[in-house]
Amino acid sequence: MPELPEVETLKRALTPLVLNKRLLKLRFLRKDLRFSIPLSKLREGLLNQTVSKITRKGKYILMHVPDGALLIHLGMSGRVIQTSSMKPMKKHTHAVFKFEPDVYLHYVDPRRFGCLLWVPKGQTHPLLEGLGPDPLGEEIAATEMKLVAKKCSKASIKSFLMNAKRISGVGNIYACEVLFAARVSPKKPARKINSVQWGLILSTLRDILQKSIVAGGTTLRDFYNTDGSQGYYKLSLTVYDRENKPCPVCTEPIKRIVQSARSTFYCKVCQK
Repeated sequence: MPELPEVETLKRALTPLVLNKRLLKLRFLRKDLRFSIPLSKLREGLLNQTVSKITRKGKYILMHVPDGALLIHLGMSGRVIQTSSMKPMKKHTHAVFKFEPDVYLHYVDPRRFGCLLWVPKGQTHPLLEGLGPDPLGEEIAATEMKLVAKKCSKASIKSFLMNAKRISGVGNIYACEVLFAARVSPKKPARKINSVQWGLILSTLRDILQKSIVAGGTTLRDFYNTDGSQGYYKLSLTVYDRENKPCPVCTEPIKRIVQSARSTFYCKVCQK
């Protein structure tokens, strides 16, 4: 699943393509993805309107026009691809956009867990309500996270980091990488993380996310940039998807366990 760095990379790629550009054509090839696509609202709100800005909230992208915004989520396998025409170039293309003068963007999502929704001007959307602070957009205090985590009697620190209501935008890849860099076991209860550890986790999280954005994100299976280029942060991964390979610090084999139905990769020697 594309995580914060991949979504931020997409936002930055889209900005020069569509900012201050008018949407000339819009075509939908299905009526639903994870949720029903509000076809008439999107056509009414977007067609012949000029994009004023593009923002990101967690893993969501908002493409703003005068009367509202197109809300985009990539789900598990979504991509936005720049092509040369309105004709669908790939299987699982679900929407096609033409911006002036000749910018064509195709929304492709094989698993259909993403979404294309409408947010009226001056309003928010239920998917955006209750999202936690963005680790890149605002400073997160270690003392504040410690207090919040104290109330989570059962959650592990990894599950806590991946809970969008606590911190938005962090998924499985970066949760594993951050906890390894901070030398904290993913199995440790979040309520037992002290202020010093929280400070290290949060600073490491920001650092790793920023480095991944510079590298264009992480391409493992489904994520590519609008021009088809891959994200190269995968070359810097230390534990994720490296089961039984030697730890880069102590050479102990990397372990894989399952937490909340997701694979967790860690070093049992380095992470306590």
